[in-house]
Amino acid sequence: MAKICFWLIENDLKVLVAACDTFRAGAVEQLRTHARHLNALHPAKNGVPAVQLYEKGYGKDAAGVAAEAISFAKDSKLDVVLVDTAGRMQDNEPLMRALSKLMRVNDPDLVLFVGEALVGNEAVDQLVKFNRALADFSDQANPRLIDGIVLTKFDTIDDKVGAAVSMAYITGQPIVFVGT
Repeated sequence: MAKICFWLIENDLKVLVAACDTFRAGAVEQLRTHARHLNALHPAKNGVPAVQLYEKGYGKDAAGVAAEAISFAKDSKLDVVLVDTAGRMQDNEPLMRALSKLMRVNDPDLVLFVGEALVGNEAVDQLVKFNRALADFSDQANPRLIDGIVLTKFDTIDDKVGAAVSMAYITGQPIVFVGT
């Protein structure tokens, strides 16, 4: 997320990071550290930091925190809200239900699947199951699926590059960022 945030800031966008991983210990502190480092690289303009962090602590409803963050961003005239959710195992029903709720409540402009490129064909399987779980746990007639793919650790894949092509082909969605 920090690398995507950096790219957005470099393109003159004001960013709000919503700390919606209210489950994993240290998740909020990790985002706070990233925001501090990003703001050290990009001084505030007109008193507005390049990146702001919206957080409500742990044990909160992620969908509600995201909704509050989006409202805050609109009121503050920020350009982009990046919602950091808990890592999700596509086979974990409660987590996937919570993600479906977050998407239903907040109707995001863009949903990105973040996966590690180094796992090869396992990433393809994860993505297929992830999209299926989003559809299965949605209560909407036309369930929202992913809009794009972010692949991390792309510099470690060697001969597994075909999996990245397969991910885009199977979903019909683009790879929007590649991390190294």
